[in-house]
Amino acid sequence: MVTIKDVAQRAGVNPSTVSRVLRDNRSISQKTKEKVRKAMDELGYVPNVAAQMLANGSTQAIGVVLPPLVTPERLSEPFFMNIISAITYEAQQSDLTVSIATGMTMQELEAQVQLMHKQKRVDGFIVLFSEKNDPIRQYLLENKLPFVVIGSSNGNENEITYIDNDNQLMGSRAVEYLLERGHYNILFVTDDKSSEISRERYFGYLRAMTKAGLTPLDDVLISNDLPRTLDNLIEVIWQYDVTGIVSVSDRLSVKLVQDLKQRGLNIPETHSLITFNNSIFSTIVHPYLTTFDVNVEQLGKTSLKRLLELTKASKGFYSEKIVVPFKLIERESVCDLKKPAPSESV
Repeated sequence: MVTIKDVAQRAGVNPSTVSRVLRDNRSISQKTKEKVRKAMDELGYVPNVAAQMLANGSTQAIGVVLPPLVTPERLSEPFFMNIISAITYEAQQSDLTVSIATGMTMQELEAQVQLMHKQKRVDGFIVLFSEKNDPIRQYLLENKLPFVVIGSSNGNENEITYIDNDNQLMGSRAVEYLLERGHYNILFVTDDKSSEISRERYFGYLRAMTKAGLTPLDDVLISNDLPRTLDNLIEVIWQYDVTGIVSVSDRLSVKLVQDLKQRGLNIPETHSLITFNNSIFSTIVHPYLTTFDVNVEQLGKTSLKRLLELTKASKGFYSEKIVVPFKLIERESVCDLKKPAPSESV
């Protein structure tokens, strides 16, 4: 087995220098660090994580907290798998492991987080949801544990670092995009009215409709648990002559395209649809979905980088709001009513 002494001999330094390189000590020059790391690679040296934990108190692991899996829809939402993949990839670049906390209820989830803390399994947490009066967030604050939240600012803004897209702005941009293409009767559709992301995107819808001098409609809920919700959606579409639909996610949008087609409403021939997340669902079936890419890779990278800074902070934590940019991906699900239809050949 290759030891620190072997690495030190290959690199031409003292074993204590190798130990400080392993801790990324600032007293060691970058040139020396590179020389030592090259020797580690050449010898195939693998650090003893258990020994490092004893030496510096670090677990070399971070916790990722999923939202409570209270609905079947959350289990199938690709955003969470994508963000976990992005965080895991970034963690690997820093030789860290990732532990996942899940639960069907908030109580189960809180118990998982408390156990991970008390057993010293992780150095800090990335929380993948933002809710008011969240007991997990309160527990982390009370115990002075480093953590960041991927989600909108939702209390304790002076104590917590939030990392998110501007979901209100995305909701507004979705409406503006439809308005530019001649759609003035626009509806917002969601499958989870309790979701903070859904509320933020709907607020953006409200803002853009009001700014345009148009009457916004109440958001319509579509749920597998409530079969009548599809009938309600169709009634609203006919009653208000809706031609443009803003859907809260790609996953819901695929269901909408199929369900509307069964009722004689075709996307984009009779109605247009714009959505969010640019997940795998956006190109599963035609029409491919016009959607906002929320830059999941950057969300994951930024959240991990900021958490690591907090774990190393010696003068306490400081809070900030970090906004990750988004991008509109134009595909097939929106038609331009301002463009004349192609003339039929005689």
